[in-house]
Amino acid sequence: MAIVHFYLVRHGQTKLNRAARLQGITDSPLTKKGIRMAKRLGHELRNIQFRAVYTSDLKRTQDTAKYILEENQQKIPSVYRNPDLRELSFGRFEEAHNLDLIPQALRTLGIRKIVRAFLNEEHVGELIKIFRTMDGTEQIEDSAHLNLRFKRALTLIGNEYQDQESNILIVTHGLILSNFIESLCGDVPLFLLDNSRASLIDYQNDKFTIQYINQAEDLNETYRH
Repeated sequence: MAIVHFYLVRHGQTKLNRAARLQGITDSPLTKKGIRMAKRLGHELRNIQFRAVYTSDLKRTQDTAKYILEENQQKIPSVYRNPDLRELSFGRFEEAHNLDLIPQALRTLGIRKIVRAFLNEEHVGELIKIFRTMDGTEQIEDSAHLNLRFKRALTLIGNEYQDQESNILIVTHGLILSNFIESLCGDVPLFLLDNSRASLIDYQNDKFTIQYINQAEDLNETYRH
């Protein structure tokens, strides 16, 4: 089977991102900076011929994809929405300010558990555990289920296009994407992947292989035409 090159992108900065508030299934529009970021990445990827584009069912990913494609100099592909690409729901913590979460986490878990979580090699999974513990319900997905959902989506997409070497653009969200890359033993930044950054992961014979993570500029040497 041919290789499928997945260009995995976190959406551009939103108003809730700028306000340092949690944003899971809550949708928030892109800021002017977020639009510029998406267009800049689109310019870096302008020579890539994408066979298809997939976003989540949340508008911030759809808008990011639109601005990326506006810069593309190749034939514009079809764009599809896939709900399996949507972000983790933060339950009752949706739209909570980051600073307000710190005292809650300290009261619930204590400083030692929090420090150990962030020092853990799988710190994204540990972060999800923290939110689940603080929430105290089963409304927030665990990292295994979140990864299963995302990997299922990519596998189905990859299998559909493996008849020939293909480039597929996936515009999704920070936590679900960071969780997936961490599951592949990728080195995820402490505070997750950045907005409008590309990670290139190849798919072939049911296997995912990381090529690069969290890049925004100087991608010319890694272009796949």
